[in-house]
Amino acid sequence: MFSWVSRMQTGVRRQSLRRPNSLNGPYLENGRQVLWEDGERILCREWRRSDDDSPRAVLTVLTSAYHPSRSSLDRLTREYELRDELDGAWAAQPLELVQDGGRAMLVLEDAGGEPLERLIGAPMNTGRFLRLAIDIVAALRKAHQRGLVHKDIKPANILVNAETGEVRLTGFGIASRLPRERQAAEPPEALIGTLAYMAPEQTGRMNRSVDSRSDLYALGVTFYELLTGALPFTAADPIELIHCHIAREPVPPGELASAVPAPLSMIVMRLLAKTAEERYQTAAGVEADLRKCLTAWESIGRIDPFPPGLQDASERLMIPEKLYGREGEIATLLTAFDRVMMHGGSELVLVSGYSGIGKSSVVNELNKVIVLPRGIFISGKFDLRLRDTPHSTLAQAFQGLIQQLLNGHVDDIARWRDAIKEAVGNQGRLLTDLIPDLARLMGPQPTVAVLSPVDAELRFQTVFQRFVGVFARAEHPLVIFVDDLQWLDPATLTLIEYLLLHPDTGHLLLIGAYRDNEVDPAHPLMLKLEALRRAGARLDQIDLDPLSVDDVNQLLCDTLRHAPHEMRPFAEVVHRRSSGNPFFAGQILTSLAEEALVQFDPRSRSWAWNFDAIVNKKFSDNPVDLMIGRLRRLSPEAQEALKLLACLGNQADFATLAKLRSESDDAMHASFHDAVLAGATVPREGSYRFFHDRVQEAAYTLIPTEGRAELHLRIARLLVAETEQERIAEKIYDLVNQLNLGSALISE
Repeated sequence: MFSWVSRMQTGVRRQSLRRPNSLNGPYLENGRQVLWEDGERILCREWRRSDDDSPRAVLTVLTSAYHPSRSSLDRLTREYELRDELDGAWAAQPLELVQDGGRAMLVLEDAGGEPLERLIGAPMNTGRFLRLAIDIVAALRKAHQRGLVHKDIKPANILVNAETGEVRLTGFGIASRLPRERQAAEPPEALIGTLAYMAPEQTGRMNRSVDSRSDLYALGVTFYELLTGALPFTAADPIELIHCHIAREPVPPGELASAVPAPLSMIVMRLLAKTAEERYQTAAGVEADLRKCLTAWESIGRIDPFPPGLQDASERLMIPEKLYGREGEIATLLTAFDRVMMHGGSELVLVSGYSGIGKSSVVNELNKVIVLPRGIFISGKFDLRLRDTPHSTLAQAFQGLIQQLLNGHVDDIARWRDAIKEAVGNQGRLLTDLIPDLARLMGPQPTVAVLSPVDAELRFQTVFQRFVGVFARAEHPLVIFVDDLQWLDPATLTLIEYLLLHPDTGHLLLIGAYRDNEVDPAHPLMLKLEALRRAGARLDQIDLDPLSVDDVNQLLCDTLRHAPHEMRPFAEVVHRRSSGNPFFAGQILTSLAEEALVQFDPRSRSWAWNFDAIVNKKFSDNPVDLMIGRLRRLSPEAQEALKLLACLGNQADFATLAKLRSESDDAMHASFHDAVLAGATVPREGSYRFFHDRVQEAAYTLIPTEGRAELHLRIARLLVAETEQERIAEKIYDLVNQLNLGSALISE
């Protein structure tokens, strides 16, 4: 997501559990007519004098508070900055962003009409619904054609002119230009968007990316509400509502409102599919089916059944993110979590397999069932270029958790602060030095006594175990996922052993993933695991095997939208070339599309492939080599951006990347644009991350060996120069690591 988009801090009860207050035409000061308000923003219509002194209507969006939150201001700013992308034919076009009476105000062009929110009540009749729905989906189609993902489609953000029938979208304050982005699993109050209309993947708990199909889910909720007069899900609390979106099937509209024709009910249910792959893929596909319904309704007064989605095909190759052939492994993880939740204690589950086999994807499926306040899931990924940083992986995991807590309600922050302080006493400095954001939560901590190395390590382990105990409790078990165990530093391995064997550690599930082809019986990881088994620790093992031909065939069917028997020969080639590795299979398919051996045919609205050329094409057996070839096809700016990111590690925040590239945020994002479109990097939580370890390896390989030390040294010197003196300590490991990698060129 872009750097200026912040999380919404609005109260979740207002935004998700009941409809925002729609006022029936009251007036504020200055003669503004209120069309809609939600406690954070107010949409008004007002009249101004135009150049010829005639009255002219405009729409204004004001912050409700005179001292609004940063996120409220960011939303207005974001929508104004998109003004050149928003066409007045289908969007309320921003005109200016001003201060008015101490409040921020966004001025929009007014083409008449009112929020659809005000038209919802009794179920809408079929003919009126179809005409309105076609206009709504057409506006959304045009937004998607501009490369925008709205991310907050709902009746309040759809303006309908009853006289002309015209529809315009508004509320682009969290919209994205990126084709795909990942949402972290955060507490409901920290999520951006409106929970009642939010796609499952937008909650951060589906192990899936947010893209244009997320808007189609929100469109489905909106259509459901128009047809039935009710939302598909109601819930007593936000967590339950998230669970509904992820796991519960809504009652079909046709069962709730008998007047809804069955084909129309099927269209809405297809929009509301839990996974993006099972939904409509394009707004154009939805529009085509709705027009077919309207033609039938107006000509014969009924809609006969027809197969939906016949004209629904995306022109962009999208590799499905769902998992194939991993049901048993996911069930094993869920069972382990249930044991820890019900019976307490600690447990270690090991997930092994080759790079790209899907270890992280399998583990991240737990996000669907583990969420604050009923459970806590955190993860840290070891970075090979930060191998000299002790405890860096666990620090990364808890840094993310502390950031979540800091985004919570004031009362919750105070409760966590008190619990942590009680647990660690006057030893908090040991933790704030490791987890910088913890100092924001706890406040400044006193220095600790200097001890011998052995005593200092034991003291740290004791304090860390107590810290972990704050989160690993019966009411909210803690799951810590540590990726790339094979590279872990000895201090972290010893700390994990201490946590698992300590008698006071309860309700803790540790999951560790490692590449089994990179370890042997003498590897430190294997020795530590054997020591844990001898000591009586609870260990479970999951070995991920390559995908079967049937699994690869299903992946290709879902991607290219063809029948299994048509895909089988192609699938056998991809399976053989990839050895059943899902990451490698996806990269092969993407590479074939980039080389036009797999193409979308706009006339038939389907995908085609040159089978003979694919069979004869030479592929490297190494996925890194394939990735290098793909990265070399990117623009020079994108390649340079990826080289820099690879030197910094698996991820780096926007601000650091902009400083190191000596350019503005906008210019930095532009340099990463091609890499994001190609799927090499993923923007998430204010940083760019590599899609996979293999992509990072490939990007680093782009740097000539003889030039790496020079680049690392330049990065180190820039970081030192740009880092405030008081923040040097918290970044010391990153700085020293870069200096070490460039040390061959240091002459003084």
